[in-house]
Amino acid sequence: MPLTNKQYDTIMREYDRRQYQDYRLQCTRIDQIYEQIPRIREIDSEISACSLRQAERMIDQEPGAMKSLKDELTLLKAEKEGLLLSAGYPADYLKMHYTCPECKDTGYIGRKKCHCFLQQEIRLLYSSSHLDQILAEENFSHLSYDVYDEEQKQIMPEIIRTCHQFVNGFDQEFKNILFYGSVGTGKTFLSNCIAKELLDTGHSVIYFTSFQLFELLSIGAPADKWNLHQQYEALLDSDLLILDDCGTEVSNTFTVSRLFQLLNERALLRKSTIISTNLSIREFRDVYSERIFSRITSSYTLLKLTGSDIRIRRKINRTL
Repeated sequence: MPLTNKQYDTIMREYDRRQYQDYRLQCTRIDQIYEQIPRIREIDSEISACSLRQAERMIDQEPGAMKSLKDELTLLKAEKEGLLLSAGYPADYLKMHYTCPECKDTGYIGRKKCHCFLQQEIRLLYSSSHLDQILAEENFSHLSYDVYDEEQKQIMPEIIRTCHQFVNGFDQEFKNILFYGSVGTGKTFLSNCIAKELLDTGHSVIYFTSFQLFELLSIGAPADKWNLHQQYEALLDSDLLILDDCGTEVSNTFTVSRLFQLLNERALLRKSTIISTNLSIREFRDVYSERIFSRITSSYTLLKLTGSDIRIRRKINRTL
C-alpha cells in the first residue's frame, strides 16, 4: 500500500484546509461585491426566494409553475453575470474557486483518487523516505559510464539492466537485491535510482542506514517520531525497504535476531528489500547469523560491484 493511515490522514487534512480556505475566500469576494454592487445582494436574495418557491411547487406538483420559476431564475442569473462583467469581474467571480477544479478539493473524483491527490502522495512518500533531496541527483537520468573504470564498464551494463528489470517487474514479481562490494562502487547510487523510479509511480519506499535501523531495533523510536510499534509497522508495510551500508553498525545477538525477524516477515508479506554492504559474502555471513545469510542467499539477487572509488573519480572529473 502506498500510504500508511497516518500519511493518508495528513493529506486529507490538507484537503480540509483547502476547502475551508476556498470558503473563506468566496465569502470575502461576496462581501466585496455586495458593497460595490448592492443590486447583486438583492438578486441573490431573490434567487434564494425563487429557489424556495420552486421546491414548494415541486412538492405541490403545480402544473406550469416549474417552467415559470426556471425562467425567472435564468433571468436573475443573467442579470447578475451582466453586472459582474460590466464592473470588470469574470462571470464566475462569486462562485467557489478551487485549487483543483477536477475534484473540487476533495482529492477524489467519484471513488478514484484525483491527480492532485497522487501528486501529494508522491511528495509525501519522497519526504517520509528521507530521499527527497538525494534523489534529485542520484537517479537513472544522471547515470554516466564516464565515472566508471574499465573493469566497471564491463560489468555495469548487466547490473543496471537487472536494476531496470527489478523496477519494471516490481508489481508482478517479488524480488530482493543485495548489492555488495568495495567502498565507493555505486551501491547506494543504484539503490537510490531504484527508489526514485518506484516513488515516481506511487510506491512507498523507506530508507535506513544500518546504524539507524539497529538503533531503532535496539532502543526504540526517537521521542519526536512515531512510537516503536508504528515504526516497525512502517518497516513491514513499505513496498520497498532499503538497508544501506550494512556491516558498519554495532550489532548484538538481540538486534541480529530482530533483523532476521524483519527480513523474514517482509518476505512472507512479499515486500521487497534492497541491502547494500561493503562486506564480502564471507564477511557478511560472519557478521550476521547463518539464518540471515541463508535467507539472503536463497531469496536475493546478489550483485557484486568492483573497481575503483567512483566518488573520487567523479570529484576528479569535476575539477578537470
